[in-house]
Amino acid sequence: MPRQPNRRPKIYKGADGLYHCYVTVGTKPNGKLDRRHRQAETATEVARKVDELLDRTKRGGKVPRKVETVEQWLLHWVENIVKPTRAWGTYTAYRSLIVNHVNPQIGAWRLDGHQKRLEPEHLEALYEKLRKTPVVRGSRSTAKGKKMMAGSTILKCHRMLRKAFKDAVRRGKASRNVADLIDSPTARGERVAAHTLDEMQAIITVALEDPMAARWLLGLLLGPRQGETLGIRWGRVHLDPPGAQTPYVDLETQLQRRTWRHGCGDPSACAADRHRTKPCPPRWAHGCANPDACKGRPHYCPRRRQIPGCARHTRPCPPLCPPGCAGHARHCPQRVDGGLVEVELKTEKSVRSLPLPPVVVELLRAHRGRQQQQYEMLGLKWDADGLVFTTEWGKPLDASRDHAAWEALLRRAGVADSRLHAARHSAGTMMVATGTDIRIVQELLGHTQITTTQIYVDVAAEVKRQAVDRAVAAVMDGNLAALLQRDAATERRSA
Repeated sequence: MPRQPNRRPKIYKGADGLYHCYVTVGTKPNGKLDRRHRQAETATEVARKVDELLDRTKRGGKVPRKVETVEQWLLHWVENIVKPTRAWGTYTAYRSLIVNHVNPQIGAWRLDGHQKRLEPEHLEALYEKLRKTPVVRGSRSTAKGKKMMAGSTILKCHRMLRKAFKDAVRRGKASRNVADLIDSPTARGERVAAHTLDEMQAIITVALEDPMAARWLLGLLLGPRQGETLGIRWGRVHLDPPGAQTPYVDLETQLQRRTWRHGCGDPSACAADRHRTKPCPPRWAHGCANPDACKGRPHYCPRRRQIPGCARHTRPCPPLCPPGCAGHARHCPQRVDGGLVEVELKTEKSVRSLPLPPVVVELLRAHRGRQQQQYEMLGLKWDADGLVFTTEWGKPLDASRDHAAWEALLRRAGVADSRLHAARHSAGTMMVATGTDIRIVQELLGHTQITTTQIYVDVAAEVKRQAVDRAVAAVMDGNLAALLQRDAATERRSA
């Protein structure tokens, strides 16, 4: 063995024929020295491993026993860092991206080290793969009609990875943030078009005849979020405030559906009969000359032939369950932390009070009376602090059922199908079009930043036309008008 430089750990050949080296990287919690062992078949390989360990030690922080892979770190990050501190929707969106797209592509690469280390080119390849990934619901379509992953989703994935790798660097898991070494993917924001004045009038006319008229006019005129509306309780609705105050409603919580978790001790055994261990059955077609005289169904035909596709699913078939699968928690008899729950609002700015117009006040009075009668018919006890908008059985109203009712309302009004969030855009647009200051609109919509409010409001066409008319009138009333007329007369004479 060649002599090692000063202050360099000794590398020696052991009786097993391998080269060994012990490196001190600090102290353990109990005060003893933390010594790490490295071994390899050659001294050069051991020296490389020692250099890597010493480099990580110089950066400070705790040196892990083993360099983590991207998959190991991202799963730890989303479960132990994101989930306790961020909103539930953010957690579920991040976890879906990590499990379904990121880990299958780059999960096996290591965060740090000299071998199998994650490089910027791997992220670029991931984003290119995502651009070609078809999704069931997307914002972008190809020429063949397949909907592809939206650019905004890819940008969200990049920002998620940048934050995850930043936390890894801060904790000494990695020496660099790979996401900072490449440019962010470009994405054009999806703009939800607001309803026109005629469409708003048509929707409101039909909504007034609906049993949930108070819910629809509250959303169209004041623009609260869907979860905020479904989470309103009667105790926060002040229809008869003391003094000369205007009736108002306090938005303090929202209704949100969360995924169930197993409450039993063995999730894998609990859902044993739910695991997908076999692929879906194939599709069959008749192979005989006369299908009408053959068996009724194609898979009974003696000469049947297999055709592409699945006989069970119209969408892509769900993947098979991995060994020890802990999913299918909704079927667990002791399931917890799921279903419709009442949670805090999105931000501190979202906690606000909204003044109620007289028409909404009258609709809420009528809605409360009908709800009390419905409870008496069902033999239920009326709860003065219960939810305002419920099902006919007094249960919390699910967002999917609420959206289906919105689509039915649009069909009856003869308006093109649109997202329920378009009502929020329409409310902001109408406020701005009628002369409301955009900062007041920001407070009413509950936005933290005014730039978000600017995205939500569209300047009405009539307001744009009036602005152009004012600008033209101001210019044409001056000397420029006479100059243009003189130039036009000169051109006519020369012609």
